[in-house]
Amino acid sequence: MVKNKMIIFILIMAAIAILAFSGLQKTPKEQNGHPLSGLPMKIAGAYWPGSFWVLIAEKKGWFKEAGLNVEVIFTDTDYFVSLDNMVEGRMDQNNFSLFDYIIYLSQNRDLVFILNPDNSSGVEAIVARPGIETIHELKGKKIAVALGTYLEYELDIFLENQGLSSREVIKVNMHAEKMVRAFAENKVDAIITWEPFVSEAVEKEKGIKLIDTSQIPGMSPNGNVFHRRFIQERPGDVQAYVRVWHKTTQFIKENPDPAFTIIANMYNKTIQEVQTIAQLDKLLDLQDNLTAFSYGSGLNSLHGSWKQMNNFMAKKKVIEKRLKSIDYLDSSWIRNLDQP
Repeated sequence: MVKNKMIIFILIMAAIAILAFSGLQKTPKEQNGHPLSGLPMKIAGAYWPGSFWVLIAEKKGWFKEAGLNVEVIFTDTDYFVSLDNMVEGRMDQNNFSLFDYIIYLSQNRDLVFILNPDNSSGVEAIVARPGIETIHELKGKKIAVALGTYLEYELDIFLENQGLSSREVIKVNMHAEKMVRAFAENKVDAIITWEPFVSEAVEKEKGIKLIDTSQIPGMSPNGNVFHRRFIQERPGDVQAYVRVWHKTTQFIKENPDPAFTIIANMYNKTIQEVQTIAQLDKLLDLQDNLTAFSYGSGLNSLHGSWKQMNNFMAKKKVIEKRLKSIDYLDSSWIRNLDQP
């Protein structure tokens, strides 16, 4: 009897020890002291370098492994409509250009920018029809541009840097996804859009690339944006999401061919095509993000880019009042990555 009691006691103590030890281990049920909700999370995915990590992580099963119940919403057909869908609550997250993000904030949308996955390094460009070889030759010409968006901001900066006023061209409001057709049908003299539409206009329609974002580094960063209420209600989910981003960007960096093969197969592209667009839109890792979120006045800082955009918007009367970047750029999630 005494022996049986001793065995039972030992088993109980062993069970307590195992439970205590397991309680010290980080599991997918908790992130930085916050529980995971298990609720659905609708996030954006697209043929865009800043979204490649989402598609790769989903394919590899890393969201599920992290305890997240993710549904990827593909936004390829219309980027700007997808932004509206997100801010109206039909999605929990989307990838915004910094300029477009500020525009929505100026409309009293309560959003938070938590991650900078990519930065334009030539992925957007002005393409003109044959015979137009310089920015100055755009004077009086029709240029397709999505008005009120970051593409118009880029266009105006390109023009001003070359000594041409935006009032000296004719802006034709158009969705980026529809510009190549208008260009082919001679409805406009030039377009400002992103890849792969830039290459399509150059290669298929014999367009001339006049300038691209690689010539003004840092002018157009992009970011992962969530609703503030989502972050407040589900911090564990947000931290897990950022950890999956970190894991996936490391995988892409160390295994580019297998990573880009996933994207190539998904979109019926060649690995070379995927690699090319990834070079034109630089993929950023943790160290890049720590630098980007650091406060500075230059374009290597999100705060510096924000200031330039704020000045532009105020000058053009796009916004009624300036917004403080410190209130909307939240670096805490990337800084928490070094915590267990």
